[in-house]
Amino acid sequence: MVDVAQKVDLTELNAKSIVRLPNDAFRAALSGVLQIAQTDRKENQLLYYKPAHEKAKLMHDSKADLIGVGGGNRSSKTESVLVDFMALATGVFPHVIRDSCIRKFRGPINIRIVCESLKTVLHPIILPKLKWWKWTGTDQPGGEKGHWGWVPKTCLLDGSWDRSWSEKLHTLTVLCRDPDNFDVVLGETVIQFMSYDQDPSDFASGTFHHILHDEPPPYSIWVENQARVLDVDGRLCLAMTWPDDPAIPVDWIFDEVYEKGVPGPNKDPNIDWLEYDTRDNIHLNIEATLKKAARWSKTTQGVRLQGRPIRFSNLIHPLFTDTTDWWCFKCFEKIAPEASDDGKARCPSCSTQEIGPFCHVLEFDHQPIFPVVCVIDPHPRKPHMLSYFQIDASDDIWQVAELIVEGGVEEVKHEADALEESLKLAVKLSLMDPNMGRSPSSAHNRETTWQDEFGEIGMLFELASDSDIGRGRLNEYLRPDPMTLDPRFHIHSRCNTTISQMKRYAWDDFKRTMDRDIKQTPRDKNDDFPTNIKYLMNYDPSFRVLHDGPVILKRPGIRRGMY
Repeated sequence: MVDVAQKVDLTELNAKSIVRLPNDAFRAALSGVLQIAQTDRKENQLLYYKPAHEKAKLMHDSKADLIGVGGGNRSSKTESVLVDFMALATGVFPHVIRDSCIRKFRGPINIRIVCESLKTVLHPIILPKLKWWKWTGTDQPGGEKGHWGWVPKTCLLDGSWDRSWSEKLHTLTVLCRDPDNFDVVLGETVIQFMSYDQDPSDFASGTFHHILHDEPPPYSIWVENQARVLDVDGRLCLAMTWPDDPAIPVDWIFDEVYEKGVPGPNKDPNIDWLEYDTRDNIHLNIEATLKKAARWSKTTQGVRLQGRPIRFSNLIHPLFTDTTDWWCFKCFEKIAPEASDDGKARCPSCSTQEIGPFCHVLEFDHQPIFPVVCVIDPHPRKPHMLSYFQIDASDDIWQVAELIVEGGVEEVKHEADALEESLKLAVKLSLMDPNMGRSPSSAHNRETTWQDEFGEIGMLFELASDSDIGRGRLNEYLRPDPMTLDPRFHIHSRCNTTISQMKRYAWDDFKRTMDRDIKQTPRDKNDDFPTNIKYLMNYDPSFRVLHDGPVILKRPGIRRGMY
């Protein structure tokens, strides 16, 4: 070990003097600088934090009052939120998210962190992520590794964890420093830790700037914590893996947080929901993770690997996706691919490389030569819903537009004419929801149906079939075709409400065990546009039937080299 003090005084060095140092002194100076940097990295690990993936960066950037993070196991969901909280608690901002922290920094604050259990979660899992402790192993490459904690040593009271931590109160008190001058202490931040096994009344006091719920909380505790942030315009955070046990009550999270936090027509600008995929975590051994995940069911993979909501396991059209998924053409099912020895992706079940990406949502140019089908769901109390589809020469289906119209039949005709003109859509077939089509269009006129009323203004709709066959047929169309490697059903990205509803269209939950012998029915929610698609599929549209003339295009052959 070079004795730096004997070789050179680092405090006397500057840009000019360092270049004049003899070789031995220069090496000593460099060694000294590296030692200082190494010590600083250990004692101020927070400064050197790097988000595990892009979704974590988005969480730090979020300005929402309520942030939900649904993540797979070890996807960094809790880690990223803890880092965000500790940065705002201490004024020590990680270099890579400094700008985001500056926008949210308030100085000394009050924080509450709530977990499932103080005994099984707080002490063995959460506190070790925060606690600064002296490294007792080797820190050389290949040596024993450790964790130095997200609370900087300089922010502990007297540099001591024991001084900062109160086991009796379950509180951690840290110094909040000036981000622009670490020598200046602005005050103290108090972090309170609680658990879900406490009585909800225990949460009914205090004012907090940030509250983290680690895993799904009981609804009663959630409500109490909502009130705790009101006075200071605080922020609620929820970091969780969706339970794969339907008995665990999380429907309220789906309805109040998830539905309002994801992009779509129901998006609340004050709520953000992010999904962390375990496979995106740069700090994990992905190959080992995928080998373990290959033994899970598809539902479990969706929940514990991709961070998808449990309700997605009860979807009517589970294959539908607006992001890139992967398909195995040997197993004929959706997969989470793994890397093979040659570096290429393969199916974890059968090891074939005959796999390919697929997605049902994309941007595309509609073709005037292809016939158009319009399907309408009229309604006296809700907006009227219209869907427009093109049928290509291979009988593949392309939804080109959607229309949501408030008002009566005249408003519908006006909006429909404008849309059809703007997109140059020549409608060959018009279908109507048979249940509403046969219903009176007005409570004051029981003799006139919706079909009649639209017909009187020149919009002639056939009544569609209400068979359930269409749902099964659509699921077949959602599978990638072995010939083209693409699905046979596509939705244009501008059809936002259709996309949102297709992702959430689910079977209703059985209320009692005996109900399992009763025919399962869809939930009366997010069903408008998916039902329009069902009506279309029941018609089994054919290019040959709808197009005036011979077939002009053939289905492409196998696209080689796409795997």
